Amino acid sequence: MNNTRKISLREIAEQCGVTRMAVSLALRNKPGVSEATRKQVLKVAKQMGYEPDPEVAKLMSRIRAQSPAEARACLALLTSGRQPEEWMRSVTERKYVEGAIARAREYGYRVEEFWRNEPGLSPERLSSILWNRGIEGIIIAPLQGLLPSKQDRTVNLDYPLFSVVEISETVESPDLDRSIHDQYTSMLKLLETLGTLRYQRMGLVLQTELDERVNGKWTAAFLRYASLHTDLALPPPLLLPQIDQKAFDRWWIKHQPDVLVSVDRFGLRMARQHGLKIPSDIGYASLDIDGDMPDVNDPSGVDQNSRLVGAAATDLLVAAMHRGQRGIPEHPLRMEIEGTVHLGKTTRAPAASKRS
Repeated sequence: MNNTRKISLREIAEQCGVTRMAVSLALRNKPGVSEATRKQVLKVAKQMGYEPDPEVAKLMSRIRAQSPAEARACLALLTSGRQPEEWMRSVTERKYVEGAIARAREYGYRVEEFWRNEPGLSPERLSSILWNRGIEGIIIAPLQGLLPSKQDRTVNLDYPLFSVVEISETVESPDLDRSIHDQYTSMLKLLETLGTLRYQRMGLVLQTELDERVNGKWTAAFLRYASLHTDLALPPPLLLPQIDQKAFDRWWIKHQPDVLVSVDRFGLRMARQHGLKIPSDIGYASLDIDGDMPDVNDPSGVDQNSRLVGAAATDLLVAAMHRGQRGIPEHPLRMEIEGTVHLGKTTRAPAASKRS
C-alpha cells in the first residue's frame, strides 16, 4: 500500500502566497491567473510532490458539469450612481454590460456586479473583498451623473492587486486601459452620410456635459468636417449646460439648419418645442440611436455598436490578466469601436436625395 501523504491545494497556496482558487486554476490550465503565477504554482506543486486524486477529479468534473456558473472564475463589474440600478436606465450601458458578460462567458468567466457607492464601502474595503474572493480582473462601467470635476472622475482601488479596464472615457484618474466607441470617426461618417442626402446646413446641438464625457470628440469632428467643407457654411455648434429654449430659438432663427445632430433627445426636445416637425421641417440624426429609441420611432443616426464595446473591454481585461499585468499601466491601451450609420425615419429617404 502506498502511504505517501497527499499534498492539498491549501498547502500549495500557502507556499506560493496565492489563493486556493488561483492554485486550482493554474493546475487545470484555466484562465484567471497570470502566466507568472501559473508557472510558480506548477513549479511548487512539482517540488512538493503533488499528484491529483483521480476520484476527486471525477467528482469535480461532475459538479462543474451540473453547475458551471459556480465553478467559473469571476470578474468584477464595478458600477456607480446614486442607486445600484442607475446604470440600467441607459440602453447603451446595458448593451455594454451584455457584451462584456457574453464575451466573458466565451473565455470561461462569470461576471459579478459590485456597486462602488454602497454606503460604508470604502475603496480599501472593496479591494479587500474582491481580493479575498479570488477576483483578479475588474471592469469599470461608465461613471454616472454629471462629472464637473476631476475628483468626480477618480476611482480609487488597491490597483497593484488587480487587472483593470474601463468601458468609456469617464474615469480621468487613473489613466487605465479602456474600450470606447470611436466618437470622432462616427461623427465624421454621420456627417458624410447626411451630405449624401443633400443636407447642407447641418446643425450640432449638445449638452456641454455630454460632449465633455467623450472628451470633446463630437465637437472636434464637427469642426473638422466644417473646415473641410467651407462651401456648406455650417452653423456653429450650440453647446448648452441645460435645456435653454430661448437660446435654441435664437440659434435656429439665425442659422436655419436643415438637419439637427444631437444625442439623448437634447436638441430634439427644443426643436419640437420650437414647433418644428421631424423630418418635414428639419431632419434629425442622433449620435446614439439607442439613447433616443424610447422617444423616437426609428431615428436616423449612429449605432454605437455598444455590445462590441463591452466585449472589447473583456478582451482587454483577459489579455492583461494572461500576461500578468497588474496595477495602473505605464502605457494605457485604447480599443476603439467604430459606429454604424443607420438611416431611419427622421431624415430624408436616400432615394429622394438623388439628382434628377
